[in-house]
Amino acid sequence: MPDTNARLTYFRRSVRASFFLVLFLVLIGGVVRSTGAGMGCPDWPKCFGSWIPPTSAEQVPAEYWTNPLSSKDGSLVFNPVKTWTEYLNRLLGVLIGLAILLQFGFSFFSRLAASSRIFSALSFVLVVFQGWLGSVVVSTDLRPVVITLHLFVALLIALSLLLSLFFSQSRPVSFIGSTHSSLVWWVSGVLLIQFFLGTEVRSQVDVLFKQFAYQNRFAYADALNWKFPVHRSFSVLALFLMGYQIFQLGRYLAAAQMRFVFYPFLFGLSLVLSGIILVYFGFPAMVQPLHLLFGFAILCSQCWLLLLLRFAQSTKNAIG
Repeated sequence: MPDTNARLTYFRRSVRASFFLVLFLVLIGGVVRSTGAGMGCPDWPKCFGSWIPPTSAEQVPAEYWTNPLSSKDGSLVFNPVKTWTEYLNRLLGVLIGLAILLQFGFSFFSRLAASSRIFSALSFVLVVFQGWLGSVVVSTDLRPVVITLHLFVALLIALSLLLSLFFSQSRPVSFIGSTHSSLVWWVSGVLLIQFFLGTEVRSQVDVLFKQFAYQNRFAYADALNWKFPVHRSFSVLALFLMGYQIFQLGRYLAAAQMRFVFYPFLFGLSLVLSGIILVYFGFPAMVQPLHLLFGFAILCSQCWLLLLLRFAQSTKNAIG
């Protein structure tokens, strides 16, 4: 039986693996959506009634060519690339479920703080809910509001894993003033609003995808409503605030800790650049998943920074 330190190491590694798998799934999910492969499998959890999807039209069961439940309009255009893209996305989701189940199991055999074990359990509950929600995404024919909820649950899973990892390990203490801790909270709030605005714009783009059959991508930007210019302008504010956050915290944190302040800004800069490419280069399919991933990375890195600074402040208060 591994000793206590070894079991704790296994737990932390399993949480890290689960976290990065979630980020990878977000990237792959973005590819599924941007390439129109979301309904590559018209049923769930199987694909065309089988655990192994067909690779040619001849292998598609006859009922799927005429069953309105399979294609909503009573017709079906089979595309093996889209089918397998969606199915591999599902298999990755299953792998993540197993990984989170594993880290949840490790939490029972590791000496953890109660908060770490609670967030470990929460991530497991959320991933089970996410699996069910995936079936709803398919049954509602990729309804935008359901996809947005699916996205936010993925974010909650990632944040739960981060919280579980954070509370499982000790952190070096660096004291900051409550004013600067409040600044990080405000920046976090702005980033969350910006993320929500991004999901609203993404929902509109999804509608345009269907309307234009994933063609005429250069026309999408002009067809978006007021939420798009607000989202675009808000990105400048968010980037400025993350830069100001670096300026303020740079006077208090050690050089080794400053990388955690730079991460949100670097991801934010990447997000803005990818957004520019999307608008001026006709929403290229391979850039959309990166844009989504950068948005996730900003929130996760900002959450980690907030945890570090709040831990430092609470420790200072306890010592004082």
